[in-house]
Amino acid sequence: MKTDILIIGSGLAGMATALYLAELRPELQIVMVSKAKKDESNTKYAQGGIAGVVETKIDSFEQHIEDTMKAGHYLSSRKIVELVVKSAPDAIKDLERWGVNFDYEKEGTYELGLEGGHSKHRILHHKDSTGKEIYDKLNKQIQLNSSIQLINNCTALELNTNQGNQIEGALFLDLESNQFFNISAQKTILASGGIGRIFGHTSNPEVATADGLAMAIRAGAELRNMHFVQFHPTLFFKANKEKSFLISEALRGFGAYLVNQDAKRFMQNYDDRAELSPRDVVCEAIFKELKQRKEYNVFLDCRHLNPEEIKRKFPFIAKKCEEEGLDINKDLIPVVPAAHYHCGGIAVNQYGQSNLENLYAIGEIAETGLHGKNRLASNSLLEAVVFAKKAALKIIREIVVIESMKQLDIEFIELSSKVQSNKKAEEYLTALQSEMQKLITVSRDKSSLCKIQKQIVSLQKNFENDFPITTSSLKLTEISNMLLVAEKIVNSAINDV
Repeated sequence: MKTDILIIGSGLAGMATALYLAELRPELQIVMVSKAKKDESNTKYAQGGIAGVVETKIDSFEQHIEDTMKAGHYLSSRKIVELVVKSAPDAIKDLERWGVNFDYEKEGTYELGLEGGHSKHRILHHKDSTGKEIYDKLNKQIQLNSSIQLINNCTALELNTNQGNQIEGALFLDLESNQFFNISAQKTILASGGIGRIFGHTSNPEVATADGLAMAIRAGAELRNMHFVQFHPTLFFKANKEKSFLISEALRGFGAYLVNQDAKRFMQNYDDRAELSPRDVVCEAIFKELKQRKEYNVFLDCRHLNPEEIKRKFPFIAKKCEEEGLDINKDLIPVVPAAHYHCGGIAVNQYGQSNLENLYAIGEIAETGLHGKNRLASNSLLEAVVFAKKAALKIIREIVVIESMKQLDIEFIELSSKVQSNKKAEEYLTALQSEMQKLITVSRDKSSLCKIQKQIVSLQKNFENDFPITTSSLKLTEISNMLLVAEKIVNSAINDV
């Protein structure tokens, strides 16, 4: 298959980039490939909302910039922070233009939420399912746009490079037919999301297996701050670690308390901001509390809050808790910190360009300089839209439409593809997740990190011996990718000690 622009990933970053490109240059042919059979991405699970200064009488760009810098431990690029924060009003207008509905207090006045690390109410939201609202509305625009072709249920395996080390598209595996095919493109955009499945507890969906990062690493992409992994304080706790759901930070912003097994608040013992501390502070406090008390989880307490308002503002959370047999107005909600967002990744400039020619990275896979060591809540959706537009504007100035690239029929490639058993592979995944979970519970001294590194390198070697052809199934490909990225994360952490 040949096309003008290839986008790998179908979350907000990929969809926004495709829509901006199609609006700016309708004659371009854009192909967007998604690994999921159905609509699935981290975007859909973003409950809290999108941060932006839209009410200048009570807020300012300067305050949002300072909150972002502070949350990131002043390791963010101030230039990038200023760029993103000041682009928020236009980004929000574009989302609304594509059909996204945010909640209003009254006509012309947004209902703004407050989240940890923010000094002002500046979170635009659609109840507690903002990500789903954004995903559904942009996905509808994608379906209606004749310049964009969406291909589902295919996983990217490798980036294709020419002799000059320029990226020229990618190799894919069709997960339904188990056949391989290439897509050639002038520009390739990685928008493949996060790495959460590397860890034992995560808020990320099943598709967040670091595929895009692994491909970029093998192609020679420059990385930055790979060990900056953000944990969300409140994943609904399930003892068997089966797929769970996130409890939005906005719930604490509304007044919910964090309590221990004795139903006693503890956050004020660790930070004056208590439940409204930034995520890394809250996570660290929870882990200390769990370690001291030798317990597995803490709780969120909403029992003192207005029952009608809670269910009006957080219908998704109320419904999910009800499915688990809990009434959030009467019962404590069990929660545990979980891998949530990768603040490190492929090093890119202000246009989303990597060091590899013709390769862009947008969204969670990219290290733009915005987040620093710890992402400020609800800045990620904003970042995705801002960099999608910046990348699109850069690409349309460079790309030349080639008529021969209009043939979009897939031609499958005959490659060796012997499907192997996944039972043993699952054991490797469990072992990897167990090691990576230690990153947030062990002391961050070099000796402890080197022990984790040694175990992961050993897992890699043994996995390669047991499964020499990892492209023979989706599960093997994912585990191979996660092992590679995990090694880079631990190496980065060791180098930072």
